Amino acid sequence: MTGPFTNFLYHFNRLYIDTSGLVFGTLFDPTRDLVLITGGGSGLGKELTSKFRSQGARVVVFDLDIPTTDSKNYVEGVIYIACDVSDREVVLQKAQYVTENIGVVSLLINNAGITMGKTVLDLSFDEIEKTLQVNLLSSFYTIKAFMPGMMKNKRGYIVTVASTLGYLSPARLSAYGASKSGLIALHESLTYELGPPAFNTTGVKTLLVCPGQLRTGMFNGVRTPSTLLAPELDPKEVAYTIYRAVKLGKRGEIKLPLYGRLIPLVRLVPWPLAELVRYFSGMDESMKKFVGNAASLGEKSATIFNEAASIISNMTPKLGSSEAAQVELTENRELPNPDNT
Repeated sequence: MTGPFTNFLYHFNRLYIDTSGLVFGTLFDPTRDLVLITGGGSGLGKELTSKFRSQGARVVVFDLDIPTTDSKNYVEGVIYIACDVSDREVVLQKAQYVTENIGVVSLLINNAGITMGKTVLDLSFDEIEKTLQVNLLSSFYTIKAFMPGMMKNKRGYIVTVASTLGYLSPARLSAYGASKSGLIALHESLTYELGPPAFNTTGVKTLLVCPGQLRTGMFNGVRTPSTLLAPELDPKEVAYTIYRAVKLGKRGEIKLPLYGRLIPLVRLVPWPLAELVRYFSGMDESMKKFVGNAASLGEKSATIFNEAASIISNMTPKLGSSEAAQVELTENRELPNPDNT
């Protein structure tokens, strides 16, 4: 049937689609979107990888430690690419490889993170720089590598995994807290560079996730001041929360658990009151027994990581980091070697 009414319905439908796209953005489609997760080989990253893959999405993981097929962290059908996200040249090389051989990334989840539970004076310069490179600078690298493709297609989603400690950092977490504060600022600036969320015409959305302490190896030995007020978070539940937010096309911020929504308010009170909050919460004592596996994106310690890096650099002074990076692909198809691209 054709005629004025049909014509009206057609144009009304087009207007609805265009308007909803501006207001809500393009919704995630696992049959269409390509997901890339940094630090997806363990912890929260592994749970994110598993969740998105279980929904049928194509998933690429950038991680320094690639899980073997017999590892509990291995997820069938995921493309694992060994990548030191702290190295800009390696990230750009691997990103180009993904774009040319796998597809245009339309969902980027910047999740990679490490921590060092030491005082400022006890932190080495290498540890400070490595923490900032992995936790903060790597997000700049991946955004600059993948966002142009998103904007060209007018379809993209950038999820930044920061921390509640980006708002209020305890003692012995100076580098970690600084890096997470930087991620919050990066997210905020990027969001409004893309345009006000309600009138974003680029097709690229942003989402900030600020979880509290996760039940992962990264914070082994950390004493939570109050399990009632500040419970440890199950990585699976956090991953599901992030997936659901992406599926619904949400923008803005997610703070978990409840106290995460209250922490920014501490910045508003006079400093004597803020000090009382810190004292009675016990937050500045929580890192004294820290053990962690902080030195890698997987399960290695900081000492092992730094010693290995030093040995490799001394033994292979002429070998570039791009050449040293390895890639393991777990899909049943032949792909070019990313180190030859």
